[in-house]
Amino acid sequence: MAGGANLICFTTGRGSAYGCAPAPSLKLGTNTALWQRQQEDIDINCGTVIDGSQSIEELGEEIFSLMLATASGQRSKSELHGYGQNEFVPWQLGAIT
Repeated sequence: MAGGANLICFTTGRGSAYGCAPAPSLKLGTNTALWQRQQEDIDINCGTVIDGSQSIEELGEEIFSLMLATASGQRSKSELHGYGQNEFVPWQLGAIT
């Protein structure tokens, strides 16, 4: 953001509830299991490449189209949920119980 970014694509494999209030943040879920658990919070399921239902090119087009739509005013899921006011949340390293 400090360098001029006005749109963020954030990959998550753990389902981090991330948002960035100054700029729209698109969350890209790395696997279908995560997407199925949190599709109300994640913008795109990237696990479709691994399960074979989409090619890398098809998914790339989907991501790019969503980036254009979001840059044109469509709200990301983090914006719809109001995430992004508390960006600094220290992550726990190691095993989480």
